[in-house]
Parts: sequence; structure tokens; C-alpha cells
Amino acid sequence: MVDDSAAIRQSFGALLATAPGVDVVAYADDVASAIASIRSHLPDMVVLDARLRGRDQGIDVLHYVTQHHPGIKVIVFSQFNWASMRKRHMDAGALAYFDKGTEFQQARDCIADLSNAQSARAFGPKR
Repeated sequence: MVDDSAAIRQSFGALLATAPGVDVVAYADDVASAIASIRSHLPDMVVLDARLRGRDQGIDVLHYVTQHHPGIKVIVFSQFNWASMRKRHMDAGALAYFDKGTEFQQARDCIADLSNAQSARAFGPKR
């Protein structure tokens, strides 16, 4: 999970912990630590803030993932719910884009659904 707000990392991380099949393996608050964490953990999915502090932009992490780890899904979770921002991230390869102000539960459910779908594919159909 990549977000420059400790409060968001904590609150959304706690919400994700309630989702079946979802384990948060690392937190990052800027582009450099996000990329290092992705290299280290190779997660199935990255939850990414569109704007990070200073000059950092979440889309830089998205570009890194799509170029170097195209199998990793990226879900953008941002307070900037502008159509242009959403389109830019979706066009760059984000799987979904959620508004932090109103879509906490929808983001959690989407992440859980994607995680469970990936697990089902990895282990085949249940018998």
C-alpha cells in the first residue's frame, strides 16, 4: 500500500485486514520506498495514492509496475476524483480508481474480489 498519509495507511490497511484472502505485506509513503518494496515483496497487487508528498506522483509507481512487473495489479485510491486524473491512471494501466472520500468500502471489496479470483485461478476450481 502506497500512500503519503499515515492515517490513510493505518485506516485503510485495517479495513483491508478484514477482507478475506487479503494480506497487506508492506507500506510505503513515496515513490522510492514503493519501488523498493515492490522489488522486495513482489505483491499480487499495489494500492496506490495518485499524489504523494512533494514532487512524487503515484503514476510514477504505476509506470514502474507496468514496465517491470506487468502481472502486478494496481488499484488507485485517491482523494483526487477528477475525470482527467482517473483517465490518466486508467490509461496508464491501473485496474481501478477509487475516491478516498466516498469509496473506502468499494475499494476494499474490489481488492478482496481480485485477490480471491487470483487465488482461485492459482489453485484451480474447488472440488
